[in-house]
Amino acid sequence: MKDTNQPFVNMTLRPLALCALAALFCSCAATSVKKTWKSPDCQQPVGKIAVLAVDERSLLRQGFENRFVRYLAEAGAPSVVTFDVLPLPQIKEDKRAAADRLRATGAEALLILRLVDVGSSYNVSRLGGDLSAPGIAGVDTTFDDFGGGLMGMSSTYGDLTQTVGLQTSLYDLKTEKRLWFGITQTVLKDNTDRVAQMDPLVEKIVAAMRKDGVIR
Repeated sequence: MKDTNQPFVNMTLRPLALCALAALFCSCAATSVKKTWKSPDCQQPVGKIAVLAVDERSLLRQGFENRFVRYLAEAGAPSVVTFDVLPLPQIKEDKRAAADRLRATGAEALLILRLVDVGSSYNVSRLGGDLSAPGIAGVDTTFDDFGGGLMGMSSTYGDLTQTVGLQTSLYDLKTEKRLWFGITQTVLKDNTDRVAQMDPLVEKIVAAMRKDGVIR
């Protein structure tokens, strides 16, 4: 990971990919924290945190930000949502003005959640025998290998697996330097409650922040 002190005002706030988070909320997920980093300048827990989930869909943004505020409060860290203060287009238009507005709310730090990576595969299997083959970006390979489908007449079924990488970064609103970041990876399978996956994801991120000492 490079440029760990990158000012958040210079970041490109990309929307979280529709396919990635749509998958996150319709699949069975197992989330793990793959990596964290803490700035040497962060010697004590930060103060009030403004939370920003970079997603143009308002319900998803609100869902993530509300959960962060709840879990941060449980950890003893005061925080506030930003969806009712700053829309994403306004942040993109003038990031420095957005930072000033967040500081005016009493926030001392900004927590940004965004997508960094997504991958997918689709395996097709035949009942009574293993003819599974990995797909590319979720494409059903039975169409790519049409001839192979003629080898058996038994039923087939598919299994979609997606891996979503999210980055959570904490910035000092005064110096605009990054104080901490964490990378999470969520491996997705089918048939699990969509909304239920938001809580364990946010809970693990907040636990990592607390372990690294950036919140109380």
